[in-house]
Amino acid sequence: MKENDPIEHKFRQSFSNFEEEPPSGVWENLQKELHPPLQPGNIWIRTAAFFHLTGKSVVYSIALGGAALGFFVSVAYLALRDRHTIRGHAYSGNVRLHNGSAELFEVADNTIPWDSATHYRSAIIDNYGHFRFAKIRPGKYMLRIAPDRNSEPAKNFLPAWYEQCEDADSCKLIIISNQDISLEVHLIPKIK
Repeated sequence: MKENDPIEHKFRQSFSNFEEEPPSGVWENLQKELHPPLQPGNIWIRTAAFFHLTGKSVVYSIALGGAALGFFVSVAYLALRDRHTIRGHAYSGNVRLHNGSAELFEVADNTIPWDSATHYRSAIIDNYGHFRFAKIRPGKYMLRIAPDRNSEPAKNFLPAWYEQCEDADSCKLIIISNQDISLEVHLIPKIK
Protein backbone atom coordinates (compact mmCIF):
# COMPACT_ATOMS: atom_id res chain seq x y z
CA MET A 1 0.00 0.00 0.00
CA LYS A 2 1.10 3.51 -0.81
CA GLU A 3 2.07 5.70 2.10
CA ASN A 4 0.51 9.18 2.26
CA ASP A 5 2.57 12.25 2.52
CA PRO A 6 2.43 13.61 6.14
CA ILE A 7 1.39 17.04 4.88
CA GLU A 8 -1.42 15.53 2.86
CA HIS A 9 -2.49 13.51 5.86
CA LYS A 10 -2.67 16.68 8.05
CA PHE A 11 -4.57 18.47 5.30
CA ARG A 12 -7.19 15.73 5.05
CA GLN A 13 -7.46 15.55 8.82
CA SER A 14 -7.92 19.29 9.16
CA PHE A 15 -10.65 19.52 6.55
CA SER A 16 -12.41 16.24 7.22
CA ASN A 17 -15.31 17.98 9.02
CA PHE A 18 -15.71 20.71 6.37
CA GLU A 19 -19.14 20.97 4.80
CA GLU A 20 -20.09 22.52 1.52
CA GLU A 21 -20.99 26.21 1.36
CA PRO A 22 -24.75 26.72 1.63
CA PRO A 23 -26.67 28.04 -1.40
CA SER A 24 -26.60 31.85 -1.92
CA GLY A 25 -30.29 32.35 -1.01
CA VAL A 26 -29.65 31.15 2.53
CA TRP A 27 -27.34 34.07 3.29
CA GLU A 28 -29.91 36.59 2.02
CA ASN A 29 -32.66 35.08 4.18
CA LEU A 30 -30.37 35.02 7.18
CA GLN A 31 -29.44 38.69 6.62
CA LYS A 32 -33.14 39.67 6.50
CA GLU A 33 -33.71 37.93 9.80
CA LEU A 34 -30.72 39.54 11.46
CA HIS A 35 -31.31 43.05 9.98
CA PRO A 36 -35.00 43.48 9.11
CA PRO A 37 -35.70 46.36 6.68
CA LEU A 38 -37.09 49.58 8.19
CA GLN A 39 -40.73 50.32 7.71
CA PRO A 40 -41.17 53.35 5.43
CA GLY A 41 -43.15 56.18 6.96
CA ASN A 42 -41.99 55.92 10.55
CA ILE A 43 -39.50 58.76 10.79
CA TRP A 44 -38.56 58.02 14.40
CA ILE A 45 -37.41 54.50 13.56
CA ARG A 46 -35.39 55.77 10.59
CA THR A 47 -33.84 58.51 12.73
CA ALA A 48 -32.94 56.06 15.50
CA ALA A 49 -31.44 53.69 12.91
CA PHE A 50 -29.40 56.52 11.42
CA PHE A 51 -27.93 57.43 14.80
CA HIS A 52 -27.33 53.76 15.55
CA LEU A 53 -25.43 53.28 12.29
CA THR A 54 -23.36 56.46 12.68
CA GLY A 55 -22.35 55.56 16.21
CA LYS A 56 -23.52 58.95 17.56
CA SER A 57 -26.07 59.21 20.30
CA VAL A 58 -29.35 61.04 19.87
CA VAL A 59 -28.40 63.40 22.70
CA TYR A 60 -25.17 64.30 20.91
CA SER A 61 -27.06 65.07 17.71
CA ILE A 62 -29.69 67.16 19.52
CA ALA A 63 -26.93 69.12 21.25
CA LEU A 64 -25.20 69.68 17.91
CA GLY A 65 -28.48 70.86 16.34
CA GLY A 66 -29.13 73.18 19.29
CA ALA A 67 -25.66 74.67 18.96
CA ALA A 68 -26.22 75.28 15.23
CA LEU A 69 -29.58 76.94 15.94
CA GLY A 70 -28.01 79.10 18.64
CA PHE A 71 -25.27 80.16 16.25
CA PHE A 72 -27.83 81.10 13.58
CA VAL A 73 -29.91 83.16 16.04
CA SER A 74 -26.78 84.93 17.31
CA VAL A 75 -25.69 85.87 13.80
CA ALA A 76 -29.18 87.13 12.94
CA TYR A 77 -29.31 89.18 16.15
CA LEU A 78 -25.89 90.73 15.60
CA ALA A 79 -26.73 91.56 11.99
CA LEU A 80 -29.98 93.30 12.91
CA ARG A 81 -29.29 94.78 16.34
CA ASP A 82 -28.33 98.23 15.05
CA ARG A 83 -31.34 98.45 12.77
CA HIS A 84 -34.39 100.48 13.74
CA THR A 85 -37.80 101.47 12.44
CA ILE A 86 -39.22 104.85 11.51
CA ARG A 87 -43.00 104.77 11.44
CA GLY A 88 -45.77 107.26 11.70
CA HIS A 89 -48.86 108.87 10.22
CA ALA A 90 -49.31 111.55 7.60
CA TYR A 91 -52.09 114.13 7.83
CA SER A 92 -53.75 116.48 5.37
CA GLY A 93 -55.24 119.02 7.74
CA ASN A 94 -56.85 117.15 10.64
CA VAL A 95 -57.56 114.05 8.54
CA ARG A 96 -55.13 111.23 7.87
CA LEU A 97 -53.73 111.22 4.37
CA HIS A 98 -55.18 108.50 2.17
CA ASN A 99 -52.54 107.18 -0.22
CA GLY A 100 -49.32 108.99 -0.82
CA SER A 101 -45.59 108.49 -0.64
CA ALA A 102 -42.96 108.94 2.03
CA GLU A 103 -39.35 109.59 1.01
CA LEU A 104 -36.46 109.13 3.42
CA PHE A 105 -33.15 110.90 2.78
CA GLU A 106 -29.87 110.22 4.58
CA VAL A 107 -27.83 113.29 5.59
CA ALA A 108 -24.06 113.33 6.13
CA ASP A 109 -23.74 117.09 6.78
CA ASN A 110 -23.46 118.57 10.24
CA THR A 111 -24.73 122.05 9.33
CA ILE A 112 -27.33 123.66 7.10
CA PRO A 113 -27.62 123.60 4.09
CA TRP A 114 -27.99 119.84 3.78
CA ASP A 115 -25.85 119.39 0.67
CA SER A 116 -25.09 115.74 1.18
CA ALA A 117 -28.67 114.48 1.44
CA THR A 118 -29.08 111.29 -0.59
CA HIS A 119 -32.24 109.31 -1.22
CA TYR A 120 -32.28 106.36 1.16
CA ARG A 121 -35.66 104.66 0.72
CA SER A 122 -39.30 105.16 -0.27
CA ALA A 123 -42.45 103.92 1.40
CA ILE A 124 -46.12 103.94 0.49
CA ILE A 125 -48.65 105.67 2.71
CA ASP A 126 -51.62 103.34 3.07
CA ASN A 127 -55.34 104.12 3.31
CA TYR A 128 -54.97 104.82 7.02
CA GLY A 129 -52.20 107.38 6.60
CA HIS A 130 -49.56 105.01 7.96
CA PHE A 131 -45.99 104.75 6.66
CA ARG A 132 -43.09 102.60 7.83
CA PHE A 133 -39.37 102.29 7.14
CA ALA A 134 -37.85 99.11 8.60
CA LYS A 135 -34.24 98.12 9.27
CA ILE A 136 -32.86 101.66 9.26
CA ARG A 137 -29.23 101.98 10.34
CA PRO A 138 -28.25 104.70 12.84
CA GLY A 139 -27.71 108.14 11.34
CA LYS A 140 -29.38 111.44 10.40
CA TYR A 141 -32.40 111.50 8.09
CA MET A 142 -34.92 113.84 6.50
CA LEU A 143 -38.47 112.76 5.75
CA ARG A 144 -40.72 114.12 2.99
CA ILE A 145 -44.41 113.29 2.63
CA ALA A 146 -46.37 113.85 -0.59
CA PRO A 147 -50.00 113.05 -1.48
CA ASP A 148 -50.87 111.17 -4.66
CA ARG A 149 -51.05 113.58 -7.59
CA ASN A 150 -54.62 112.66 -8.49
CA SER A 151 -55.98 112.64 -4.94
CA GLU A 152 -58.20 115.23 -3.28
CA PRO A 153 -55.51 116.27 -0.73
CA ALA A 154 -53.14 117.11 -3.61
CA LYS A 155 -55.55 119.89 -4.66
CA ASN A 156 -55.49 121.54 -1.23
CA PHE A 157 -52.09 120.62 0.27
CA LEU A 158 -48.41 120.79 -0.67
CA PRO A 159 -45.85 118.08 0.11
CA ALA A 160 -44.08 118.66 3.41
CA TRP A 161 -40.89 117.72 5.18
CA TYR A 162 -40.95 116.53 8.79
CA GLU A 163 -42.09 119.28 11.19
CA GLN A 164 -44.29 120.81 8.46
CA CYS A 165 -41.48 122.48 6.52
CA GLU A 166 -41.85 123.41 2.89
CA ASP A 167 -38.11 123.70 2.23
CA ALA A 168 -35.54 120.92 2.86
CA ASP A 169 -32.99 123.34 4.30
CA SER A 170 -35.33 124.40 7.09
CA CYS A 171 -36.61 120.94 8.00
CA LYS A 172 -35.76 119.18 11.24
CA LEU A 173 -33.48 116.15 11.07
CA ILE A 174 -34.55 112.78 12.40
CA ILE A 175 -31.68 111.26 14.36
CA ILE A 176 -31.61 107.49 14.79
CA SER A 177 -29.22 106.27 17.47
CA ASN A 178 -30.55 103.36 19.52
CA GLN A 179 -34.35 103.48 19.35
CA ASP A 180 -37.31 103.26 16.99
CA ILE A 181 -39.03 106.52 16.01
CA SER A 182 -42.75 107.35 15.69
CA LEU A 183 -43.66 110.55 13.85
CA GLU A 184 -46.60 112.61 12.68
CA VAL A 185 -46.15 114.65 9.51
CA HIS A 186 -48.69 117.28 8.40
CA LEU A 187 -48.96 118.48 4.83
CA ILE A 188 -48.78 122.23 4.19
CA PRO A 189 -52.09 123.86 3.18
CA LYS A 190 -52.03 125.71 -0.15
CA ILE A 191 -52.64 129.45 0.05
CA LYS A 192 -55.60 130.42 -2.10
